[in-house]
Amino acid sequence: MFRYSLWLLIVLFSFIGCSGDKPDDPDIPDIPTDPGKDNPDRDKPVQLWVDAHANFTRFGTQSNIVTYLQRIKDAGINEIYVDVKPGIGYALYDSDILPKLTKWGNETVERDWDYLQFWIDEADKQKINVIASISTLGFGSTTFKEGVVYDDPKWDGKTQMAMVNNNANNIEDCRDRSGIDAAFLNPVYPEVQTFVVSIVEEIVTKYPKLKGLCLDYCRWYNNDEGRYYGFEDATIAGLEIYSGVKVNSRNDIITASGGMGPLFSQWTEYRSMTITNLISNIRSKIKSVNEKMELHLWASAHWSSRYSVAQNWASKTYIPTGGQYTSTYNKTGFADQLDAFSMGAYADAVWKKDAPGSDWSVENFVTTWKNYIKNNDCTVYGSFNLTSYKTTAAVSDAIYLCLKNTAGVMIFELSHVQNNNQWTAIKEGVDRVKK
Repeated sequence: MFRYSLWLLIVLFSFIGCSGDKPDDPDIPDIPTDPGKDNPDRDKPVQLWVDAHANFTRFGTQSNIVTYLQRIKDAGINEIYVDVKPGIGYALYDSDILPKLTKWGNETVERDWDYLQFWIDEADKQKINVIASISTLGFGSTTFKEGVVYDDPKWDGKTQMAMVNNNANNIEDCRDRSGIDAAFLNPVYPEVQTFVVSIVEEIVTKYPKLKGLCLDYCRWYNNDEGRYYGFEDATIAGLEIYSGVKVNSRNDIITASGGMGPLFSQWTEYRSMTITNLISNIRSKIKSVNEKMELHLWASAHWSSRYSVAQNWASKTYIPTGGQYTSTYNKTGFADQLDAFSMGAYADAVWKKDAPGSDWSVENFVTTWKNYIKNNDCTVYGSFNLTSYKTTAAVSDAIYLCLKNTAGVMIFELSHVQNNNQWTAIKEGVDRVKK
């Protein structure tokens, strides 16, 4: 009888103890306190992006790389994306194709050592995987008018162009803009695709210890100020061949009043197909060099706006509706061409309840991606922009949501972690899920 009573007391107190650990907010799921050996989230990648421009002078010395890799390791991060061909178009690796990146605006850094190889070697000591990142179609700084597309006249006329104010006779080269992300090459040109693929081939050949290569800015430029890019003669001619339609005026695509013209959906599909073809060509080249090398891609998680930049990261089996899409737009889906998709859940709100009626929350993005990517076409990682979250709790929640609902988390980016002193916040978020 005494043993039976003692057993009841133990059970009773165990229930009391558990009930006291529940969070006050019923919308926030319980956090396991002892997942044990069967925790499926323990081995998921925790990734950090290392942006080239934001950290250009920070990593001008090898000692700083060593110091920061220790901080990265201590924070629970086990993979890093190292930006080695940023939007200016110069190289932070040992390239025989691209000029070496030593100057960006008013900043100058001279290195007599291989930047990417040093990251790989030192990260290996910490058991941290390295994925090289490139700005796929960005090849010039529009702020400083520096970069490959400004240096070499062979790219004249082969950058992306916009129709200004919906005026069919007013076409503007992205090189002539100021302050946009980068001057983008036009993927319609075969020589542009060949050039990009050659850069990818060089990186994966020279650096076989990379876990993979990540494509950033693999798209047409954003429609800022009402501007869509892809109105150059070559793109219009390509659209006519691809779709079998005659373009009498650019206003057949976007009307003079800014609406969708009768050829808008065909133009949308054609631009998307140029990006998908480029990704397919890149994948083929990578796998021909190193079958084990992974192809990653970062893009915004907001799929429904991606048609504006012709970036259909969904599966081919996802069929959208809407006047901006043709009935065959789904064939441009490129999820099956990727090994990993780093899904940019870059929203100011972490939880859906903090952004009622809006798509824009980390929680919404990481719980709806399966609507678009089917049949396990690729691995999906949730990613978020650290600048949106100033508290440890918000950072921890974002990490928690990504790790619980996707195959891993990518945090953007190192300079924000350092400038906002969020190393501890990352560590707490990782431990919350993985311990």
